Amino acid sequence: MTWLSIILCPKLGKDEFKSGSVVSIEHANNSFLPSYLGYFFVALSIGSAEALFFVYGILFVFTFLSQALYFNPLFLAFRFEFYNIVTNDGASIFLISRNKYKLPKDVVIKTAYRINNYTFIEKV
Repeated sequence: MTWLSIILCPKLGKDEFKSGSVVSIEHANNSFLPSYLGYFFVALSIGSAEALFFVYGILFVFTFLSQALYFNPLFLAFRFEFYNIVTNDGASIFLISRNKYKLPKDVVIKTAYRINNYTFIEKV
């Protein structure tokens, strides 16, 4: 399913990041880990499949409705990196990319696919 979501990226809206449009960048690979580990340990403690589906169903609804960051930790297996960037307009953006960015001036993206207003994926 993760591979399919990567393949379907071109169906999303497109945007771009021009030179000088990013004022700060921060690597975000480790920021999601506590949340997903929490879900994993909850799953270990549930004894029945019905309870497991119920708990994960509720977690999915709350995560979806809260407009939390949309990313799949399995993207790491596909060599994607996660970044928190701030644009010169002051918007905080979550970027998923295979590129390795270190400095704000390095972030020049001709086509970034918009997952939501604050989450983008760059498919290289």
